[in-house]
Amino acid sequence: MVTPARVSTLAHTTPAAADNTAASTATDDDSTGSTSEDAHRRSRWQVLRQPFLQQRLILKRRLMNADNAIYNVMRQLLVVGLLGSSFLLASLAFASGIALCEVRSGDTLSSIAARYNTSITRIRDENGLTSDLLRPGQILRIPYAEAVGGTLESTPVPPPGFRLHTLSRNETLSDVASRYDISLDALAGANPDLSSWDMLPEGLELLVPPEVGMVVTLEHDQTILDLMNIYGVSAVTLSKANHITAPTDLRPGQTLFLPGVEPKHVVARLANVREQERIAEAMENRYTWPLHGRLTSRFGPRRLGMGTSNFHAGVDIAAPYGSYVVASRAGTVTFAGWSGAYGYLVKVRHHGGSESWYAHHSSLAVSSGTYVERGDVLGRVGSTGLSTGPHLHFEIRENNRPVNPLVHLN
Repeated sequence: MVTPARVSTLAHTTPAAADNTAASTATDDDSTGSTSEDAHRRSRWQVLRQPFLQQRLILKRRLMNADNAIYNVMRQLLVVGLLGSSFLLASLAFASGIALCEVRSGDTLSSIAARYNTSITRIRDENGLTSDLLRPGQILRIPYAEAVGGTLESTPVPPPGFRLHTLSRNETLSDVASRYDISLDALAGANPDLSSWDMLPEGLELLVPPEVGMVVTLEHDQTILDLMNIYGVSAVTLSKANHITAPTDLRPGQTLFLPGVEPKHVVARLANVREQERIAEAMENRYTWPLHGRLTSRFGPRRLGMGTSNFHAGVDIAAPYGSYVVASRAGTVTFAGWSGAYGYLVKVRHHGGSESWYAHHSSLAVSSGTYVERGDVLGRVGSTGLSTGPHLHFEIRENNRPVNPLVHLN
C-alpha cells in the first residue's frame, strides 16, 4: 500500500525526474555491490600474496647476507691479492736487456741511470724523452748492462721501524746486540747475508730490527704469497709490518720484514762458518773467507724475470770501500792487473792446480809471481770493471771451471 506521503511525492514528480531517480537508485545499488565485491577480491589477493611477500623478504635478507659475505671475502682477497701478486711491473721487471722502471717520488734521470748502471742518454733515447721532467708513476724502459762480476745491492733499504748501525773498529755483533737490547738471533735475522759472526770489517752497515724476525728480499719471479706459504706469516702481519697498502707498494728486490720468524737456518750457517774458520786455521789446504761483509749475490743461475737469467760464477761480498782483501788459501799469484769486466783482478794458483779469483779491486798489493800465505793482503775493495758499488767478486776454479765457493767456505 502506498502511503499518502509517497503518493504526494510521486504526484509532484515529473516523468523524466522519476526516470532519473530510478536510475540513480539502481546505480547506487550496483555501486554498493561492486565495492563489496572488490573488497572481497582484495582481501583474497592479500591472503594469497602474503606467502610470496614473506618469501621475497627472506630472499632479500639472504641476498643482503650474501652481499656482506662477498664483501668480506673480497676484502680478504684484496689483501691476499695485494700480497700475492707481483703485479704487472714486478712480473715484467727484467727481460731482453730492458728493465721496466716505475718512477718514484724523488727519482731523477741521473739517479735511475746510476741505479741501472746505464747512461741518461740511453734512457732518453729508449723512451723518446724531450725533457728531464719525470712524474711519479711514470713507466720508463731502461736499457741495462749486466756486470760479469755481478751487480751489487749495498745495504738494503731498511723496512719500517728499522735502524742502521755502522760497525766501528773492534766492535762485535754481540756489542751491537747489547747496545740495542736485542738478541743475536734478531740481529742475524735482520742481516741474513752476513758472512761471519766474528770477522766483519769496520764500516759495515747493519740493519737493527725492532723485534725478532726475518728480513727477505722479494725476487723477480716471487710473490709475497710465496713468502707467506714458506714462512707461515699472515697477510695482515706482513702488510702491517711493511706498511703495504696497495700493489704499487711492491717491487722486485724490495726488502721485507717477516715478524716472529725464527732465523734458525741463518744462525746455523753462521755457526758452521765459525767452526770452519777454526778448522781452517789448523789445516793448510782449506779455503777461508777472503773478506767478510754482506753476501749480496750467490753462485749459480740468477733469474732476471720473464724467463731470462745469467750464470754467476762466484759470490759477491759487499764491504766498505778500501777494506783489505786477503788470500783465501796459500799459493802463487798468476795474474794481477786489469781484466775487462772484472776490473782489477788477482788470480792465485794453489797446490793441486785449483785457483781463486778476486775481482773489482780499487788497488792491488801483489804482482804476478808473488807467493802468498793464507791471510796475506792482495788488494783493497773497490768497484772497478762492470760493478755498481764496492764489493769483492770471489771465484774458486777447479780444472778451469768455476765451482761454488760456499761449499769450500761454509
